[in-house]
Amino acid sequence: MHAGTDHQDRLAEILGCPVCHEPLSDDRCVACGRHYPGGHYAPVPPPDDDVRSKWGLWEQLQANGSEVYDADPAGNLSVGERQDARAFAEFSRLTGWVLDVGCGPQALPSYSGGDHFVGIDPLPGGPREFAFVQGVAEYLPFRDAVFDRVLFATSLDHMLSPQRAIAEARRVLKPGGLACVWHGEPPLPPKLAWRERLKQRIAGHPQVLGYQTPKGAVDPFHFSHPRFATVLQWLADGGFAIDREQRDEVGNCLVTAERP
Repeated sequence: MHAGTDHQDRLAEILGCPVCHEPLSDDRCVACGRHYPGGHYAPVPPPDDDVRSKWGLWEQLQANGSEVYDADPAGNLSVGERQDARAFAEFSRLTGWVLDVGCGPQALPSYSGGDHFVGIDPLPGGPREFAFVQGVAEYLPFRDAVFDRVLFATSLDHMLSPQRAIAEARRVLKPGGLACVWHGEPPLPPKLAWRERLKQRIAGHPQVLGYQTPKGAVDPFHFSHPRFATVLQWLADGGFAIDREQRDEVGNCLVTAERP
């Protein structure tokens, strides 16, 4: 959905402090006083030790990813007509208020849908055709129980704490709402898969292959490459009831999980 003035006004009504979840006034929390200048809703420094300890590594991975997205958006983002992205949208039964967590810097994800499509990402990106806020998955800047769907479209493996992100998805979902996950299981060993994919996709940008894997990451762009079974366990541990699962022959794994 295109982000018009009315939609942006309605979005403002559901924004909240990403830490204590209370209302905001002029980008400042009315309860805890935290300030989010310029509408950047990531709490810096993060209040939790497990996230704060990884923040520097996460910033490095984000910078690497940003360069790759600019070099080859079609190979690394959901842009244009993509059968896999549309399959995810159809599988997710998008309706009502939809939050895309880790939406990326593109103008409009290929899987967008629902009545009100909202994206959040740490990268500001360029002009967008949907409502957008800048922030991180572990601290969603929204009130409780305001979304009908929360999407993780190939984004969980980029997050500092997938378990915290899933807990936040549960918090902002309405009862009966769905967390919808599109997760890729690489057919190659994780440390090789990214390099082989890049060789195929961006032969004209050899500098990307010079990236080194930072300590604590599985490759220059991801913290880890969890198996699909691990993702399902995270959802179950986060209080979700698995609704549907689907896998294809190239490693695309889809799941919807209901918030009771």
